[in-house]
Amino acid sequence: MNAQIVTIGREDFLANYWQYRAGEHVTILGPTDCGKTTLGYQLLERTITPKLPALSIIVKPRSPTAEKWNKRLGFRVVREWPPLPSIWHPRKPPGWCLWPRHSFDPDKDDYTLWKECRKAILDSYKRGNRILFGDEVYGLAVELKLHRELVAVWSRGREMNTGLWAASQKPSHIPLWAYSQASHLFLYFDPDERARERFGEIGGVDPKLVSRAVMGLAEHQCLYIRRKGMNRDRKSVV
Repeated sequence: MNAQIVTIGREDFLANYWQYRAGEHVTILGPTDCGKTTLGYQLLERTITPKLPALSIIVKPRSPTAEKWNKRLGFRVVREWPPLPSIWHPRKPPGWCLWPRHSFDPDKDDYTLWKECRKAILDSYKRGNRILFGDEVYGLAVELKLHRELVAVWSRGREMNTGLWAASQKPSHIPLWAYSQASHLFLYFDPDERARERFGEIGGVDPKLVSRAVMGLAEHQCLYIRRKGMNRDRKSVV
């Protein structure tokens, strides 16, 4: 098959090429500080509606990027799930950000993160009509041992219109489902050969071609692969 890779500016892509249907899964992969969080929120800005709000889950103690985008998009930041009623936020926001507080004691923090994140994931799965953005899915799946809960959304969330948007800096460690179930994939430059070996699990693409394309990306560029709804051999650099 002849594959076609085209270069598209980020704003042009977001305005004219990005198309999302409720329940589709998105995976964003790349090393730390490459722009995954920014891209995730940029996509949310173009996607969320009153009928399809977002819930972003942050497991880091600090993230200036998430703080900036939560404010820009009007997301309500909450420390536990479900959020308690607030006189300061009487109206339904366009989205929420679950960001549990950290005591910097791993024993305490891991339990709190596990408890609150688990409730948020299962609530999104049950209620449907929501975008669930896991800003570091490795932390959720491996460190907090929420692999089973995430797989439930990956495997059955589509029917509930719950899309799992998974970002990770550890492509070689995250579940296979992040590759096999995602309709939209964004891959940044990654020098780690183990990470690039996982591209063979995407399905419907030539892993050698994808690996070569990723190795040629500039800083903050990413390779976009849309596996459904368009020619599977068409890929874009954005």
